Amino acid sequence: MAVSLDQDEIQNIDAHPPKGRFALNLVANVANFLVSAIIGVWYTPYLIHHLSVEVYGMVPLAVSVTNYLGLFTLALNGAVGRFLTIALEKRDYTEANRIFNTSLVGSAVIVLILLGPTFWLSTHASWFFKVPAGYEQHFSWLFLCTIGLFLLTTMSSAFSLSSFSRNRFDLSNAVNIVTNIVRVAVVVLLFRMLAPASVWHVGVGMVVSGIVGIIGAMMIWRYLTPMLHIIPKMFNKVTLVQLTSTGGWLVITQIGTLLFLSIDLIVVNRLLGDKAVGNYGAVMYWSSLLRSIAGVVAGVFAPTVIALYARNDLVGMVRYSRKAVKFLGLVMALPIGIICGLSGPLLRVWLGPGFEWLAMLMSLMTIHLCVNLGILPLFNIQVATNNVRIPGIVTLVTGALNLGLAILLAGPVGWGMYGVAAAGAIMLTTKNLIFTPLYGAHILGIGYGSFFRETIPIICATLGIAGMGWLISSHIYIRNWPMLIGVGLAIACIYLVFSYTILLTKDEREMALRMVAPRRIR
Repeated sequence: MAVSLDQDEIQNIDAHPPKGRFALNLVANVANFLVSAIIGVWYTPYLIHHLSVEVYGMVPLAVSVTNYLGLFTLALNGAVGRFLTIALEKRDYTEANRIFNTSLVGSAVIVLILLGPTFWLSTHASWFFKVPAGYEQHFSWLFLCTIGLFLLTTMSSAFSLSSFSRNRFDLSNAVNIVTNIVRVAVVVLLFRMLAPASVWHVGVGMVVSGIVGIIGAMMIWRYLTPMLHIIPKMFNKVTLVQLTSTGGWLVITQIGTLLFLSIDLIVVNRLLGDKAVGNYGAVMYWSSLLRSIAGVVAGVFAPTVIALYARNDLVGMVRYSRKAVKFLGLVMALPIGIICGLSGPLLRVWLGPGFEWLAMLMSLMTIHLCVNLGILPLFNIQVATNNVRIPGIVTLVTGALNLGLAILLAGPVGWGMYGVAAAGAIMLTTKNLIFTPLYGAHILGIGYGSFFRETIPIICATLGIAGMGWLISSHIYIRNWPMLIGVGLAIACIYLVFSYTILLTKDEREMALRMVAPRRIR
């Protein structure tokens, strides 16, 4: 049901969002992004060099397939963060413990149920996918390890909610950084100790990092929420129904999302073969990295949106969501534009001249993210207000259309990998540029054009940065990392000055300074 707000009130009242720990969370997100980027920049070519591009393709393929297993846990845990945040905000610790223990026990039951089927699936994985000859057993071991990582992550999900509910993404990001480093370190060590390198070594690194992750999540849980205790008898069927009623529609949404984000490699594998998967998976690294960092940054806004809703501060909620869209979009416009504009030199320096022909594919995968990532804070409105049914249906339908379009463009039309990437760009942008802003405005009872204007400067900024990068790379031959980084920094400096002075209003500049200004952490 829509909430009616007066449009003039929204425009004129200075409903500034809670300061919270935004600056600290933002720094932690940037640190996590930089560490992930640095590791990925080195790790992907390292794996390709030691395994070959065809064998490397099995790694992102296995990960994309196991993403679908998350559907079994999303029905339970997808909405837990919302309910736990509201309970803690109201200091209702009995209810908070009931929610926490229902999530924890439910996750354990799901893991036990999935053990048998997932083990069978891992031992028969080569039945369903095209695997390089002679690597069928290696792929099975890799697949088993990725499933092991999923099960560990499932068990840690209830503990991970503490950092979300307490708005302490600095701590969760610290754990992410450690697990990333551990994952790569284990693989490098195994490659050296158990030469020749094998793809199942990568799987072992995943499992070890998962163990480290669950330990870190439990430590954060105990530190941030000492009022929450492991009391299995507090598992409550009524609470379970409450959680799954919201989470069930989130499952529908996630199915559609996976049809957008995790179907690419499966389609490429079935239609184009293992070498195409390796090329596609390598190039997809950058779009995946951008999605990850944007998801984390958007998550930083979520607790505040939910807290504003819990306090019935709808004016503040609208204002905050608008600023969040513009802030996230303008921040992400910089890396998106640079990657698109410098795609050729980036591939040449990163993977070698033999991969430069994939520059157009990488740009196609990335350019539309300026809209599709910038709009992410509006999903917080859907979750906070518990309006997830219609978005779930729309996402599922458009995700199915994306699958059909990808098969059509990659196969009969003959676009190959470019057809798969184009299908995702077309369908995802159509949904998020039209439906998501309209539905967010409908939920809050405000004008239907309320969230559209934030996307205009985001698109213009991204295109401007990409054009600048393309112009520079067409006149200067960028041959190494120092030159590439130097060009990127030069573009970034110009953009930051321009965006701060031109793209942001006076109110937005003041708000940005308040949000990121250093403050003493109590």
